Amino acid sequence: MLVLGIDTSGYANAIGVADDGRVLADFVFKTRNESLAKIMLNVDSVLKEASLGLEDIDGFGVGLGPGSWTGIRIGVTVGKIFAYCTGKPVKGMSTLEVLACGARDYHTLICPIVDAGARETIYAAFYRSGNNGIYQVGDYYVGDLPGLAEVVKEPVVLVAADVPKYRNVMGQLLKSNTIEALESAPSGAAVALLAAACLQSGEHDDTLALAPMYLKESTARAFVNKYLKRNQAAQQG
Repeated sequence: MLVLGIDTSGYANAIGVADDGRVLADFVFKTRNESLAKIMLNVDSVLKEASLGLEDIDGFGVGLGPGSWTGIRIGVTVGKIFAYCTGKPVKGMSTLEVLACGARDYHTLICPIVDAGARETIYAAFYRSGNNGIYQVGDYYVGDLPGLAEVVKEPVVLVAADVPKYRNVMGQLLKSNTIEALESAPSGAAVALLAAACLQSGEHDDTLALAPMYLKESTARAFVNKYLKRNQAAQQG
């Protein structure tokens, strides 16, 4: 099953193609560009490298975030457009799960971390590797590093795009635990592989209803809500 994977949740556009567990193409366009047209050109370049056309693709995988608000929206929109126009299924994947895949060979707790972009806040989750791939343990985490360290009670593998930033701090906070750290960014091929496993088992998303995963308010939305609450309080007072 040929699956095209797209993730634009970070500071790059990650696009890849997988076929029955084999990676055919995996590219990261490091110059961040949140233009719909530019990402489509990136997709076209990747398909040409794999000697494929969009009509050859059997399904689509898209990274839902968390991550860059604008970036996620663009990537999800591209995936939905392709799925709608071709009539092929689409499956959204958590970007944290995509990152965790990079540590699937470790038989310990896996903790992917994504910078939330405001006031030392991070997104994180815990995964383990099993016979059928990785699986999530517990809920998503939104908070700071000290708060994350409080819930870690065993050796953990960290997966993040900026490993030194997190490894040094976590190493200080988790003195009794051995810290492994992998530097990795979301991969389009990983999105494709994860999505393919779901699509092959008949699991897919409603193309029109598919939406990004937002674990917290954007800075702009938080500012607006704060203004509205303050204005409402002033009117009531």
